[in-house]
This record gives sequence, structure tokens and C-alpha cells, in this order.
Amino acid sequence: MINVTSIQNNNSQSIGRGWSNMTIEYAFPWAVRRYALLGVFGLLTFVSSLFVVHLTGIDFDWMRDYVSNLANEPLGWVFIAGTFVHGWGNLALARALYGTLDQGRLRTWAISLFCLAAVGILVAALFPVDPTGQLPTTTGRIHRSAASVTFFSELGALFVFSAAFSYYPHWRNQQRVSLVMSVSAALAMVAFIIALQVDVTPGLAERVALSTLLVWEVWICYQLLRPSGQKIKQ
Repeated sequence: MINVTSIQNNNSQSIGRGWSNMTIEYAFPWAVRRYALLGVFGLLTFVSSLFVVHLTGIDFDWMRDYVSNLANEPLGWVFIAGTFVHGWGNLALARALYGTLDQGRLRTWAISLFCLAAVGILVAALFPVDPTGQLPTTTGRIHRSAASVTFFSELGALFVFSAAFSYYPHWRNQQRVSLVMSVSAALAMVAFIIALQVDVTPGLAERVALSTLLVWEVWICYQLLRPSGQKIKQ
């Protein structure tokens, strides 16, 4: 277990030689931050793939077509690759968060749910959704099941992480922010389910729900990588 409250030599980075002998202290040691950086890489790759395939898609309806349908576009392989990298990035992010929390039931549940969601992303990438209008296939069924597991597992992880944060000094000030984002994600998920049932702009509703989860991921990466606010003179 990493003691995140102690100042470690590898927990600082020089901000200049010759012109400055000050160092910036980071909130977490490099052992945690390196995994968070992999999480950032996964996020950037996934979001970039979304933009590329959305912009090059043919007859793609943002309101009705699901994000997964991007896999069937001419540059669908870009989306599949971005999704796959995102899954591995989230596994790395789970490892980073694991290093900031002490052993306990909340940590076990939070990390397990987040890892399950990450594995769901990987499976969904490996088994693309069926093209619109095509009869259901085993590959498509696996994709839909994996996507459902991913959405609900990550949503559950957000709430458990929010509960766990209240027990740790470093995270305590961030607990409310995490909880607000978790509730927002839950509301977006409910709206998505309703949109599916009434068949009104399900594609847009899915994008909103996905965005709320991605916002939390971006926020947690920042928290893991941010400086502690202290500058120490060497």
C-alpha cells in the first residue's frame, strides 16, 4: 500500500535548473501517477476516435444511431481501436485509484466494479454491434450485453468511490464533487433508458449518458495528477 500522505522523493518534479531550485509536490507519488497517465492516454485516444469517425461518418444520425454504430462506418476500425485502448486505460486508472485507498470493503467493490466496466469496454470493442437492419448475431448480442454491463458497472463504481472518498483525508474534499457527478450520471442513465423505451432520440440520450461517465474519468485523472499546491525549496 502506498502511503499517500507522506512526502516522497519521487513525488516531486523539478521545475527548473539554473534559474530555479524549487520543486512542485504532487498529491500522489509517481507510482500512482504513471497509471493515471495511461488512463489519460486511453481517454484521449477514445475521444479522438469519436471525433474522427463522427466527422467522416456517412448518413450517421446523431439523434437515433448509437455510439456503437460508429464501428460500422468506413473508418469504424478507428473507433474500435480507440475503444480498445480506452478499456486498457481504464484498467490502468483502476490500478492508480487502488494505490490511493487503504484496504477495505469499499475499495474492493469500487475497484472491482470499475475493472468490470473496463473489461466490458474491451469485450464490446472485440465484438462490434450488428449493422442497422441486420438480423441479430452472436457477436451483436455479446456487444449489447458487454455495453450494458459497462454502463451499469461504471455507474455503480462512481457511487462506491464517492462513498469511499469520505474516509480519506486527501479525497474528503473531493467527495461531494464526485457524488454530484455520480448523481448526474445516474439521471442521464435513467433518461437514456426512457429514451430507449419510447424510442425518442436514443442516440442522443446515450451520448449524454456516456459523456457523464467520461467527465468523471477526466476529473479523477486530474485529481490523481494534480500538484498538491506546495512548492519546496531544494
